[in-house]
Amino acid sequence: MATERGSGIGAAGMAALDALRAENRAAAARLRACHELLELCEEEQLVRDLEAGYYDPDGPERPRDPAILDPFVVACAELVAAYGVHHHRASAMLSLARDLVTGFPAIVEAMESGLLDERTAGMLVRQMRTVDPSVLDAVHRLVVDWLLDSIESGERPGRNAILAKTDSIIAAFDPEGVRARCTAAARERRVSVRRGVDGMSELRAHLTSTEATAIHDVLEGAARERLDRAKEARIDAVLRGTGQPYDPHARTRAEHRADALVDAILGTGDQSDGPDHPGTAPAPRIRPTITILAPRTPGEEPEVYLPRGGPASIDALIALLARSVGAHISLPDPEAGAADSAAGARRYRISAELARRIRLRDGTCRHPGCSVPAEDCDVDHVVPFDHSDPGHGGQTVEANLMCLCRSHHRFKTFHTWYYQLLRDGTLVIATESGHTITTHPDGPLAQWRDRTRNGSEPPPEPGSAERPWLRPRPLSTYWYRRACRLAAERRENAAAARDDGPDVHDHDPPPF
Repeated sequence: MATERGSGIGAAGMAALDALRAENRAAAARLRACHELLELCEEEQLVRDLEAGYYDPDGPERPRDPAILDPFVVACAELVAAYGVHHHRASAMLSLARDLVTGFPAIVEAMESGLLDERTAGMLVRQMRTVDPSVLDAVHRLVVDWLLDSIESGERPGRNAILAKTDSIIAAFDPEGVRARCTAAARERRVSVRRGVDGMSELRAHLTSTEATAIHDVLEGAARERLDRAKEARIDAVLRGTGQPYDPHARTRAEHRADALVDAILGTGDQSDGPDHPGTAPAPRIRPTITILAPRTPGEEPEVYLPRGGPASIDALIALLARSVGAHISLPDPEAGAADSAAGARRYRISAELARRIRLRDGTCRHPGCSVPAEDCDVDHVVPFDHSDPGHGGQTVEANLMCLCRSHHRFKTFHTWYYQLLRDGTLVIATESGHTITTHPDGPLAQWRDRTRNGSEPPPEPGSAERPWLRPRPLSTYWYRRACRLAAERRENAAAARDDGPDVHDHDPPPF
């Protein structure tokens, strides 16, 4: 029985190996096709430049004309249209194809033999990207030969072993190559935010190992202290007979690390923070920008939207305001075209209110496959504005505006694709190669309108229901809490001086 089971597992393993090698060969063929697409776009762009007089191979060198599109951007857009991947994936495929085919032919050959996968190939390219071109061919062939020999002999080197061996080979031929790569990597330090779901976002930091380790150690120490305090509190509660020995909702170490990071940067939100209490951290001077959309029915909660962070709950908003020293809260009319005007429609310059509504509607760049946040995009006229005759060009109204990142704004302006924006914000694009692509707005305004159109009750009429969130009270910031506390202390001191006891209204806000 064991022999039969072993033979079955062995057969399944061989089938998986055959599938993996077929996948590696297919990846190599796809990368060669991507490189061919890039070459064709470069040739076509060169022909267009020559015909338009933008480029003269026999003339003097001159600055790049803004109407000349980067062939890489054109190839990336065509790949998105044909393959259906997002922009970052298409860009990564084209970059890897260009690097592998032109600089690392031995890696491509290993992939075509089925022995090397695409992920490992990309890792090797990144590790050897700063090697001197005069020795690159010899270096990368030695690396590939060592890796394939190791696999053939039964070894299974891990990621760290592959990178260490690669660096040792680089150091033998080009010792400056490793140092140059480390220097270049240090200049790539960055922090970014990626919007998630369920009111969450990812804060990503690409730091040096020393910095990342030090920050993690600090957060881990703070989390350990929080866990110890929580454990002691549970033990005391059990000894007093008021608690349970096991709490299924107790905060995990990961949650405590996140709490420590937020408190370290934004503060605890405790009103005891500040200059009146020496030894405590001062309140952070953050002023968040918050958009609130009115609920569609009286029983619903309003929708809270934070740029880059996406939607948030009322509880998260209150927690954020407790850590801030003020906020800009806007309450836009969610109906389409509410910010349009007859005078503004004939002006090229877009008003700040109208541009903000377009960003709230679109959410991201509207070009196929692109996810650049709308806050980082240009607001562009779909039908171009006619400066000589504004009445016969595209108007500056919501139905003729969309968000495009700077790269795709230039692509739309100087390429031959056709763009049509429908009244509901849907964008239809016809490409030169015959593809028709549709993108939909994904911002909070668009989502609000979609739910209204899909059978939900329409928003209540003005005044038909009490909506206190549309009449915001003073924000509970550190300085507001401090003013309340000082006013209460003054009233108590005055009452004590009169010897008539504390003022019963000592929690009222100050009169300003």
